[in-house]
Amino acid sequence: MATGSRSFRSLEDFISNLHKCGAALTDFKGAKIPTIYIDASRYDEIMKRIYSQKVAVDTLLNIFHDGRHVFVDVQMKFLNTDLQENYLLYANNMIEFFESLSETGLISLAPDPSSISNSSNVFIIQLPKKELAEKALQIIRKNASNKVGLHDDCYDKRL
Repeated sequence: MATGSRSFRSLEDFISNLHKCGAALTDFKGAKIPTIYIDASRYDEIMKRIYSQKVAVDTLLNIFHDGRHVFVDVQMKFLNTDLQENYLLYANNMIEFFESLSETGLISLAPDPSSISNSSNVFIIQLPKKELAEKALQIIRKNASNKVGLHDDCYDKRL
């Protein structure tokens, strides 16, 4: 987990900063919600910090591409707190995730399912501007080469 604005200088920088806990689509009332899994203790820490508060989350999608590889740094700033989370995802293998993001305008955080027995905890965030997710999807589709991949152990294969 890294916080704040980030910069990457090489493909190796991107690979070494990829989000490790994974991401998937979660069924919520018949809709597929893009979900980023995080360490269970970090999830608990976030929930404790925002408990019983009105919560607004400013979510930015910072897109990096070279015409073959597309990385999306999902930045979440929990307003009125000092919480800021970043999750770097390799978009080439996650087109469905970003399609769902642009369709629903929702993204969620959940504890890594391998670390807990009760996986019903999900924190859903509505994007402030759904059209930005739609624009991001266009950029991803235009620049992601599905024939290009990273090493098998560098990205999440749950999608």
